[in-house]
Amino acid sequence: MDPEARALLESFVAAYRPYVQGRLTEAGWPEPGEALSAGEAWLRSELGALLSVPFAEQARSPLEILQEAMSFPTDALERMGVAPVDRDSAAEAALPGDRFDLAPASSQVLGEEAWRAHITWGAAKAVAHRRGPSAVLVTRNLLDASKVGEAADRAGYDLTVSARVQTLERRFAVGFVDLEHPDADHAIRSLVGVCGRVVAYGPHVDDVGMVRARSLGAAEAVPRSRFFTDPAAWLPALV
Repeated sequence: MDPEARALLESFVAAYRPYVQGRLTEAGWPEPGEALSAGEAWLRSELGALLSVPFAEQARSPLEILQEAMSFPTDALERMGVAPVDRDSAAEAALPGDRFDLAPASSQVLGEEAWRAHITWGAAKAVAHRRGPSAVLVTRNLLDASKVGEAADRAGYDLTVSARVQTLERRFAVGFVDLEHPDADHAIRSLVGVCGRVVAYGPHVDDVGMVRARSLGAAEAVPRSRFFTDPAAWLPALV
């Protein structure tokens, strides 16, 4: 399971019980015994099975599975004699089994961590379904990642952003390395073998870092001000 899928799995499972408990408290309903533990276990198993297969083989979304996990507290509440709530026709048609209106319509209500993990996983899935040439950026700076990502989209490239230096087996047309990353040297060495071209960027005062980047195999090492004038300029033009 890739890191994005693992983060999504763990954050959804962690958010399940607090979310349901919050809904129960809000409605004034009792906690349904062991139903939450059973729901957590089922959610972990079903999400794990879904996220362990390639994107193309994932017939359902993670949010759909989390919504289905609400059947455990729903059935328990019904056994306890709690009356189902009135729902509008659209909600009943979309989720007919959600008799107590427990199922979240969005991952945002699960908390910041689950929501961000869902977005990150969704972005990874979108990239996997695209067919443009690929580039990779090693940085921990989210603003840098956003700017390079927008430039890559405009240029017709698929961008992979990594905050950690990992062994990369696939090939990339271009690799970008933020010299302020603590493992920048290792990133350059790793990318030289799997990228057609490696470009490093860093603070304009870091002359030593730029010289070192070139000595490690980077084709270019430039001040970040120059790099971010137009990040797309560092991507080979597509014919």
